[in-house]
Amino acid sequence: MFSPDDISYYIISLGCPKNEVDSERLNADMHNAGFVEAHEIDTADIIFINTCGFIEAAKKESIETILDALDYTSQQTKTFKKRLVVLGCLTQRYKQEIIQDIPEIDLVWGLYDSSLLKEIARLFNIALNAGTIAQKRKPLTINLPYAYIKIAEGCSNFCSYCAIPLIRGRFNAFPPSLIVADAREALNRGVKELIIVAQDTAVYQYDDKRIWDILAMISNLEGDFWIRLMYCHPDHIDDRLIETLATLPKVVHYIDIPFQHASKKVLQSMNRKGDADSYLQLVKKLRKAIPDIAIRSTFMVGFPDEDEHDFKLLMDFVNEAQLDRVGVFTYSPEEGTQAFAKGDTVKKATKKKRYNMLMKLQQEISQQRLKESIGTTVQVLVEEKVDDYNYIGRTQYDAPEIDGIFFLTAHNVRVNDIVTATITDTLEYDRIGEMI
Repeated sequence: MFSPDDISYYIISLGCPKNEVDSERLNADMHNAGFVEAHEIDTADIIFINTCGFIEAAKKESIETILDALDYTSQQTKTFKKRLVVLGCLTQRYKQEIIQDIPEIDLVWGLYDSSLLKEIARLFNIALNAGTIAQKRKPLTINLPYAYIKIAEGCSNFCSYCAIPLIRGRFNAFPPSLIVADAREALNRGVKELIIVAQDTAVYQYDDKRIWDILAMISNLEGDFWIRLMYCHPDHIDDRLIETLATLPKVVHYIDIPFQHASKKVLQSMNRKGDADSYLQLVKKLRKAIPDIAIRSTFMVGFPDEDEHDFKLLMDFVNEAQLDRVGVFTYSPEEGTQAFAKGDTVKKATKKKRYNMLMKLQQEISQQRLKESIGTTVQVLVEEKVDDYNYIGRTQYDAPEIDGIFFLTAHNVRVNDIVTATITDTLEYDRIGEMI
C-alpha cells in the first residue's frame, strides 16, 4: 500500500471561475491528505483534469487536454503507476461515453466532492490520511491578489440554450456562514480582491438572506480590499442591489450582466424575459445611481432563427448602451436543452460575420470609453513588478483574466498594494498612468 507523502499530483483546471473554485477545493483536500503538489505535469504521479462542458469549443478543449495528459501517464518511472483522473462538467454529463471512448483514463468522476479522495485511495491502493474538509481551498497559483468566492451551485433560470441545470442541477445557495468563512480565509492569505461568482449571483437567497446581505457581511470583514460582483442575470437586478453597489465602499463600481441579446423574439426563445428597452432602462438606472460604474456583458449571435432584423436590434442596443466591456460567442447547440430541438439554423459563415461585426463595434466603443477616462483618478491593484519604476495592475473597473490591465509608473510599492493613480493614456483595451 502506498503513502500519500510518496505520491505527487498536478491539477489542470479548465473553464469558468466556478470550476476553478472546485479545483482549489480538490487542491486543498489533496494537500490536507498528505499528497505532494507537483509543479510540472511531467513530474506528477496523479494528474487531475477538471473539465468544462459548457459549449462545443470547451468540450473539444477538455478532450484534447485529456489526450495530451495520457502521454504523460504512459511514462512510468517509479513503482506507483502514473494515473489520470478526469472530473468536472464534461464527465458529469458524459461519464459513460468518456469511459467507453477513452478507456485509458484511470478514473472518471463527476463534479468534485471530497469523496473522490476515498475512491482514489481505494482504486490506487493508497493509505489515505484522515480528515479532509471540502470547503477549504488552496489556490492553484500562489500569491494571486484575487480569489473567487462561490456563493451557490447550479441554476434555475433554465435558459433554453444552457446545459448548466442538466450538469449542476437547480440553484442551490450556500449558507452565509460558509461564504463569509471562505472570504475570510482568502483575506488571511493576503488576497486583496474577492470576486463573487455563481451561475446567477443576483438571485441568491438563503432563508431570509439575499445577495445584498452577503455583500454587507463580507464588507464587514477587516482589511483594505475590493469586492466585485459577477454574473448578475438582468431579470434579477433590483433597486436594493443597485443601492448596495452604490453605497458599500468596498464593493467596486463594476457589474457583469449577461444580457445575451436585445431582440425580444430571440430572448423569448432563449426563455429570458427582457428586451432592448428594458435592458436600456436598467443600464440608465445603474449609471444614474452610480455614474462611474463599469458594465460588462456577454452576447450570443447565431441563435436559432436569429434573422437580420434581430441582429440589427442587437447592434443598435450595443451602440446605444455604450457598455464598457463585452464578450461575444456564437451559438453552440447543446444536447438535452430546449433550443437543441430548434436545430442549428444560422449558417456558420453568418455567425462568424455577425460575431466580427459586433466585436468591431464594441471595440470602438470600449476604446472611446477608455479615452474618456484619461485624466481621471483610479484605484489600482498592483499585480506584477516589472522593474523599480514600472508595474502592472488593474483598476477597480477591470476584472482579472477578462478585462484590461493598467501599466503603472510608481516607486516603492509592493505587489498586492492598492494605490491611487492618474490615467495618462490608453491602449486598445488597457490604461496607462502614474501613481499619485
